Amino acid sequence: MLERFQSLSGSQIILAAIIAFVIWAIIEFIRSVRRSVKVVKKTFGEVDMARVMERCHELFPIETILFRGAEFQRGMRIRITTTQKTIIEGELIGMNKIQMICIRTKNQIIAHQLDKIQEMTRI
Repeated sequence: MLERFQSLSGSQIILAAIIAFVIWAIIEFIRSVRRSVKVVKKTFGEVDMARVMERCHELFPIETILFRGAEFQRGMRIRITTTQKTIIEGELIGMNKIQMICIRTKNQIIAHQLDKIQEMTRI
């Protein structure tokens, strides 16, 4: 066995070291990617909806909105049509001091400027 190691040239030893380093680097890269994916899944996978809604209530504290003579309360199901003809349906969360309203749809929470809403109706 010792004879085989002694018969290796210097370039063969350096080549073996480089190959070992490359293999080690690839394995470490794969491990770091797996760790990153686990962290992302933990961070963004589960959302505490109660906490998100609490934060929305803090950001949009005004519960009653008057829009073209109609009164809308927090928790009402509404449909709005924007100036760009986009229709948004969901639960009214509230309004803030800069005239933005917040609506929770099935899969999103949307904030929209009140002056860019053409129509707002109860569902």
